[in-house]
Amino acid sequence: MSRRDALVALALAALAIALAVSAAIGSGNSASRPEAAGNVRLPTGWHAVRRPITAVLYPVQVLAAATYPISLPRHPRSCWPNAALRQMPANGALLQIIEYKPRDSAGKPVRVPHLRHRPDRFTYADYEPFECAGPSYKFDFEQAGRAFQAQVWFNRKTAEPRFRAGALRILDRFHPSRSR
Repeated sequence: MSRRDALVALALAALAIALAVSAAIGSGNSASRPEAAGNVRLPTGWHAVRRPITAVLYPVQVLAAATYPISLPRHPRSCWPNAALRQMPANGALLQIIEYKPRDSAGKPVRVPHLRHRPDRFTYADYEPFECAGPSYKFDFEQAGRAFQAQVWFNRKTAEPRFRAGALRILDRFHPSRSR
């Protein structure tokens, strides 16, 4: 192999690695970046999920985080976070925050639900099977004139207490950016 061929092969290998890393990290969709959700600092053991965990386009995912690495399909096909939940270890947890924006992705006005004001501190209440979420904890709240819903999934018998507490800490720290 000539020196030129070796350099071309090396450049192609580097490009392949860069593309693989980019695909593994995700598209970087700004709707799920922590900075888009008001710079939430995640607790130790939590990692931002940079791609949508469901196929739902509205309401918009503004934050997703998990206590385990997740490999997501480029285009999820369900309103359930199937891929993320299948990968969850027995001691893990998953959180998603979505926003009911006043306009959908096409710019069409949407009737936003009126929700109770954000509590000073979030606490776990009812664990129920919710539409498009399955068995989980749901938190609906209004903050700064905006409507949000959070969902938290974990195995109630085997999840680590620090991860359960960490999900509430993320919600307590969540302060949306001013942009809509």
